[in-house]
Amino acid sequence: MTVERYPNLFQPLRIGNITVRNRIMQSAHAMSFNSPDGLTNDRDIHYHAARARGGIGLMITGNRLIHPTSNTFCRGYSYGYREEMVERDRALTDTVHRLGSHIFAQLNHFGVMGETHAMDDYRVLWSSSNIKSPVFGEMAKAMERSDMDEIVEGWVRSAEYSKLAGFDGVEVHLAHSYLLHQFISPLFNKRDDEYGGSFENRMRFPLEVIRAVRERVGRDFIVGIRLSMDEMVPGGMEVSDWIEVARTVEATGDIDYIMATAGVYQSATYIMPPYDVPNGWLVNPVARLKRAVNIPVFCVSGIGSAGEAEAILARGDADMVAMTRAQIADPEFANKTREGREDEIYHCLRCNQGCVGRLFQGTSMTCQINPATGREEVFGPQTLKPATAQKHWVVVGGGPAGMKAAEGLAKRGHRVTLLEKSGELGGQVNYVVRMPRRDSFAWITEDLKVHMAKADVSVRLNHTATVESVQALAPDGVIVATGSLPDRSGYSDINPLVERVPGIDADHVFTALDVLDHPERLGKRVLVIDDEGTRYSAGITELLVDNGHQVHVLTRWNALFHKLGVTLDQPVIYANLFAQGLTYTLNAWVNQIRGADVDIFNLYTGDEETLAGFDSIVLCIRHLPQQQLYFDLKAALPNVHRVGDCVTPRRTDHAIFEGFLAGREIFDNWQRYIEPGSIERFSGPLADEALG
Repeated sequence: MTVERYPNLFQPLRIGNITVRNRIMQSAHAMSFNSPDGLTNDRDIHYHAARARGGIGLMITGNRLIHPTSNTFCRGYSYGYREEMVERDRALTDTVHRLGSHIFAQLNHFGVMGETHAMDDYRVLWSSSNIKSPVFGEMAKAMERSDMDEIVEGWVRSAEYSKLAGFDGVEVHLAHSYLLHQFISPLFNKRDDEYGGSFENRMRFPLEVIRAVRERVGRDFIVGIRLSMDEMVPGGMEVSDWIEVARTVEATGDIDYIMATAGVYQSATYIMPPYDVPNGWLVNPVARLKRAVNIPVFCVSGIGSAGEAEAILARGDADMVAMTRAQIADPEFANKTREGREDEIYHCLRCNQGCVGRLFQGTSMTCQINPATGREEVFGPQTLKPATAQKHWVVVGGGPAGMKAAEGLAKRGHRVTLLEKSGELGGQVNYVVRMPRRDSFAWITEDLKVHMAKADVSVRLNHTATVESVQALAPDGVIVATGSLPDRSGYSDINPLVERVPGIDADHVFTALDVLDHPERLGKRVLVIDDEGTRYSAGITELLVDNGHQVHVLTRWNALFHKLGVTLDQPVIYANLFAQGLTYTLNAWVNQIRGADVDIFNLYTGDEETLAGFDSIVLCIRHLPQQQLYFDLKAALPNVHRVGDCVTPRRTDHAIFEGFLAGREIFDNWQRYIEPGSIERFSGPLADEALG
């Protein structure tokens, strides 16, 4: 037991009329599990049950919409204003309470931060003023008094249904540039009536909502608020302004706690910061708030370890610490910490790929390193069945896919031998961590090393596998995870009839991996040819710029590193690159390389030009699967499968997911996939056997 190491973290907390068992929480976060009907379902319940069983003190459900005009950019959000939610949510709250946790419902209206066409009809965006969303660019209607009355009714109806459903409290969302924030902040509120202008006027409608919610649910039910501490926009509301908001709301006597956060859609990086923003970045503003009010304050700040959380609590900087993504990655975080098993925790990378990124791509949340997240009914620990008979499996390749496969097979009771040709495990993760601010990816390797060791996986490094060496191990099955390597031809599907770019074989042309292996070989002025638009090419570019190179990027895409928008790290990288003089050419590709010069053409007009005077050229283009050994083994042995990049090159989340399936011996393409909607039914409260 390690409660002694973390006495504050595992100390109960009184909030209103409940006592939470520890100070570990998940703040409200969107999951998009409710498609298509917007009602609580088995997927929701299994997700929350896994965290409750894992020892968490408090969970807050995310973004329950309180009115039909609260449109979103994708389906899958829940509708708090629908009476059908009472029965559905009762199954959720009963399950969470049975497992010892508490749960609040966050109630919200997106205001202008939505899209009018994301549903099966067209809807009107409502806001404080006639303003456009900084993300989606659609204009909102300035709300009339009758609209405000409807919104108040939506909030109180949703709060009442939440209480009837057994939630321990509700959270009114005043942050992240959603509707009530749009009334509070001059960034959005351009009104000239009694709801605009002065601070008192801008607070009027949010206070009406909070007062009405309190009156409807009574004094024996918890009401809290989610509050921004800083808009992170030049000229926007800062910490002192939001402390004034907090004190104004507290003075009404209508709230029991404050959940402190930051950021607006104009500064979305700070709403759920990627690893590029340091852990604990918001702790000092939250500490100022804590000392300015007399009710519990909850802190979000990218906290991922018990030690960080304990320090915050010990200093009195907050009353609870949200470790939301830490428990998306490992729902057993609290139990493992309390029981002295911290070495077994799967660490969040704060990469935003499986959580935030998937939401902005219009699909449901999961986690890169935990394939069971959002799929707990199918893949949770209670579904891991021991092997019917122990067999000997050989895994070829020690990258994420191979390690995950080896871990799963061994945990199910198989004897596993992993062969890795290099002297270290990790595969291409060992390249990722050399890029700026990507060192968190090392947790993939380190965590899997721990779990493989505890499951007695036999690891053989510096072993170049051949058909003969694998056969000599007499395996009952083989998993091939040999990864991929960069293609040096310069081929791109944007110019598919040119199989090899003329001049590509010159000595001053390098792949991205060459740069990471031998950065000293590059000259001063560098051209990066980008066919990816991802952190792969952005990371190489940033590394070069940080090392003093003059860099120009040539990309086929119509925006620079456009795929970083969904993971919220694009603004950080843009700021760094542009400040150091990066230049770039969009919508173009390579005709040929002629020494220091590169002839290019515009993809849409065909116009040609020459980019001249480069000492080095770096290819951030496709990888190709290393698959020959797989085919050779498949011809020689009866039970051979492949996972990860040697199937086809993709991101690490694909590799880990495929390794996870292989660890469970799920290979049949007719059976291995989760059909849309199949885990979104509603069966009522979970039975004990379903909880594991």
